[in-house]
Amino acid sequence: MVNPRCSLNGRLDSRHGLAVLLLAGLAVCSGQAAAQTPSPTLAAPPEFSYDASGVTKATLTATEQSVMIGNDRYISLVFNGNYNSPLLRLRAGGALDLTLDNRMDELTNLHFHGMTVTPLDGGDSIFRETQPHQKGQYHFAIPAAHHPGAYWYHSHFHGGAERQVTAGIAGPILVDGMLDPFPELKGIQERVLVLRNFQKTLTGKVASEIITSAPSIRTINGQALPVIDIKPGEMQLWHFLNIAANQYFRIRINGQNMQVLSRDGNTVNQEVVTDELLIGPSARFSVLVVGPAPGDHPIELGSGNTGPAGDSYRGEQLAILRSAGASVATPTIATYPQSEDFSKEPVANQRSFAFQDSATEPNTFLINGARFELDRVDTTVKLGDLEEWTLNNPSQELHQFHIHQTDFQVTKINGVPVPFTGYRDNVFIPATGSITIRIPFRDPVMLGKFVYHCHILEHEDGGMMQAIQVVKPEDYEQAVKLAPLGGLYGNNETCAYLRNTGREASKTTDQISR
Repeated sequence: MVNPRCSLNGRLDSRHGLAVLLLAGLAVCSGQAAAQTPSPTLAAPPEFSYDASGVTKATLTATEQSVMIGNDRYISLVFNGNYNSPLLRLRAGGALDLTLDNRMDELTNLHFHGMTVTPLDGGDSIFRETQPHQKGQYHFAIPAAHHPGAYWYHSHFHGGAERQVTAGIAGPILVDGMLDPFPELKGIQERVLVLRNFQKTLTGKVASEIITSAPSIRTINGQALPVIDIKPGEMQLWHFLNIAANQYFRIRINGQNMQVLSRDGNTVNQEVVTDELLIGPSARFSVLVVGPAPGDHPIELGSGNTGPAGDSYRGEQLAILRSAGASVATPTIATYPQSEDFSKEPVANQRSFAFQDSATEPNTFLINGARFELDRVDTTVKLGDLEEWTLNNPSQELHQFHIHQTDFQVTKINGVPVPFTGYRDNVFIPATGSITIRIPFRDPVMLGKFVYHCHILEHEDGGMMQAIQVVKPEDYEQAVKLAPLGGLYGNNETCAYLRNTGREASKTTDQISR
């Protein structure tokens, strides 16, 4: 059993392979700590689900309008008239057919965070944008072998993602099937718990400029202090999704243990138990919670900071776990599915990246000394390769690494090997420290152009992002030549790929993956 408990010394516990924030209190200014009225029972997000053929059809309508955020009313940017954004329920082997109806006075787009799906044409590409009062279409298959679990969608247009995600242009995704390997858990209740923070303003509108340490409203499914019901001994599966733009959430349930079943949509390969979850921006944890003794038990958000040059957050109570009724038997897990341990395999390439705060320009953030440029590809990878990346952070604050279209395995923290408990798609790099990861670029579905970046969106918008193209080995030399001009795939269009490789024209992406 692995116990990834967060320590209070601010260091990374390399024995457990899970990162830990420096935890420190932040005084709340007088007049900013108004008492909140407890909400009723936790409201589930509204939902779009799949039909008999496995296709989820959805329309997300982005508007600026007045909505309730916790117990306060603000004019903000939201989907379908609700700060509690719709859940997209998907099925492996199915498809998503989504219309983005942008009724805002600003452009936007969507990224399907953590999902291993095509970035080409109607797929998951941040290089496509939907103009104001226009519609965008997303249609792509969900591979049959796609990992079940918690994912999310959000605005990702460069320079505006932080504000739109803070406002509400983001929401949860579940790919069904997480409990299939665990027949002993069949029928247990699942809950989606979406974590957000919304910057308070005096205008009653979403802030025009996001200040990362400003007082904010922290909510679960858009509610302040909701009540979550459970029976003593009952086991429930809770999907925590941090869809905040910048904030870390450190979650504790009155000191009782939680059993991690999945991290970033990747089922763990052994028992992982903790009394505290540190959930970075964009991270997801699916945990098993057992009903405690009858009564009300606080679900608490711990205070913390992200380093001398970073941000501070105050702690508060987020929700109430209400245990009542007759006790029920608690199931136990017999075995866990196993995953390939990439640390035992040879790598095709090793790369090093420095995630840096600019020493000369405020609000500018760099990777290897360079800011993101939309028409430049920084990294070219051959399909089929396993690569080792060392992520260095010379800054005095955390950076939250994320790569699109694939997962990775953390193998070292600050140069110290860590146990293998499963994969993830984001991890924070400790201040003045490093993370070593191994990334399998093996699934043909990822052929195309996408990005890796810091998922503290203030940093991403400020330039801490780079483009990567994954290409077939026979296309590698041509792809490298075209990298300074936007790469082999242009704006992730099949026609651009076919033109740049001299292949015959085709309207399908099948020719790329063959």
